[in-house]
Parts: sequence; structure tokens; C-alpha cells
Amino acid sequence: MTLFYLKLIVTPLLMWAISLASRRWGGLLGGLLSGLPITSALVMTFLCLEQGTAFALGAVPGALGGLAAVQATYTFYLFATRRLGITPAVLLAMLFYGLAAHAFTHWGSLHLSIAVALLLIGVLIRVSGREPRPDTLVRPRNRIWEIPLRMVSATSLLMVTTSLANWLGPATSGMLAPIPVIAWPLVVFAHVQNGRAGMAAMVRGNAIGAVGVIAFYLLLAGLLDAWGVAIAISLAMLCAVILTVGLAAVLRRG
Repeated sequence: MTLFYLKLIVTPLLMWAISLASRRWGGLLGGLLSGLPITSALVMTFLCLEQGTAFALGAVPGALGGLAAVQATYTFYLFATRRLGITPAVLLAMLFYGLAAHAFTHWGSLHLSIAVALLLIGVLIRVSGREPRPDTLVRPRNRIWEIPLRMVSATSLLMVTTSLANWLGPATSGMLAPIPVIAWPLVVFAHVQNGRAGMAAMVRGNAIGAVGVIAFYLLLAGLLDAWGVAIAISLAMLCAVILTVGLAAVLRRG
């Protein structure tokens, strides 16, 4: 029951904090924060505690396949919304994610997933940078229901992902771990409120953060058996943050 209450408390608090940061400092920062392996770290922590470290390690290849599928979904959504409305684009993007994640997880390989993810990260950073700048837009009205809705959607998705882990097995559970529980609602809300400019800034931040997510999973796989859950996840998360901040700084100078 303790883990159950932790899920109910930690996830909505993270969504609340990132939503406020995005509202205060813009979509790019919100994208960077939500692109960090926060959801992945939560899911992997709960998998370790509830299913064991061997199960969590078995989920890592699937997680990297899922990450490649996430980047493919953002790419799909970015291009699809040039011709489609938000609602059909979201529905098609979710369907596309399921197909891509299944393909990467069951028919791909670890190295292929990493290579595709890095390629798509480069595409997203380049394409999103060509959209209009979000700082030229009028600040949207703040709606009372907006952040609570994001918190509920993020928490619900995390609860479903971890609760079904034993039934789904490590490969599929890993595939679901990098689902952008926090980032996806932020992207859609940014698109609704700020148009393509706000959405593109959020996607760009997420793409930059995805480099750190790759490092997180690779380090976690190498350290988990030797260092234990707490130290391995903490070190992997620290490395992801440093790498993401460094990459963001380099791209900003460029």
C-alpha cells in the first residue's frame, strides 16, 4: 500500500511543478523538464521494488524501444498537425505509438532502438527550431481546471503502467516505461493554448531531454546489480540531468 500512495502523491506533484515552470518560463523549459527521465525513473523504481531488479533489467531493452517510438510519435505529430486538427492528430499519434513501440520492442534490437532514437532526436531539434518563436505570442489565459486535469491524466497512466507490469511481462512493461506521462499532456495543452509555436518548443525540449533518457537506461542497466536500486537510479538520473543541461546550453549557443 505504501508504493500505491507514493504513486498517488509523487506523480501529480511532479506534473504540478513542471506545469507551473512551463507557465512561468515557457514551453522550452517545460519540455526540458518533462523530457528528463522522471517518468522512466518512477516506473523503473516501482518495477524494481514490486517485481525485482531482474525484471527491471529485462525491461531496459523494451524501454529503449519505447523511447524510439516516443520520438517517432512526436515526429509524426509535428508533421501531422500541419494538415490535421489537434484531436485527430492526437488519436493517430497514439495509434502510431502503439504500432511503433510494438515493432521496436519485438522485432528490433537495442542498438537499432538507440540509433533510431538519436536520429529522430536530431530531426525533431532541427524541425522544431524552424517553427515561429513562442515568445512572440500572447500569454494564454490560465484555466482553473487545466493543471488538475494534467495531474489526473499523468497519475492514471503511471498507475495503469505499473499495475499491469506483472501481467504484461518485462518487455512490454519496459516499452511502456518511457511513455511521456508528463510530457504528452504538456505538448497537447501547449498546442491548444499557444499554437504550433508553443507545441514545437515543448517538443524541442523533450527531444533534448531524450538524450538524457538514453543515458539513464544504459547507466541503470550497468549499475543496478552492482550498486542497488537507490544508488543506481540516483546516479543514472544525475547523469541524465547533466547531459540534458549541457546539450541544451550548447544548442542555445548555436
